[in-house]
Amino acid sequence: MSAINIELPESVHQKAKELAKQKAMPLERLMVVALIEKLAIMFPDEKLQQRAQRGSDAGFDDFMNGVPDVEPEDYDRLPPK
Repeated sequence: MSAINIELPESVHQKAKELAKQKAMPLERLMVVALIEKLAIMFPDEKLQQRAQRGSDAGFDDFMNGVPDVEPEDYDRLPPK
């Protein structure tokens, strides 16, 4: 691992501290996660893109046809809106 020092606008620093507290994680960890997420968007994984190109609507439909048409268990239901 390497260490860096960054300067943030005070408002950004405060929002980051609030979010870190909400997520119950250290501020440094939150910043690492945020940076990793941003880099993943800007530099997509080539292998994942290649796999996505091999996919098709027909393949998805074939897969979904094998899924049983049953109601989900109570613990697996979406919360009501």
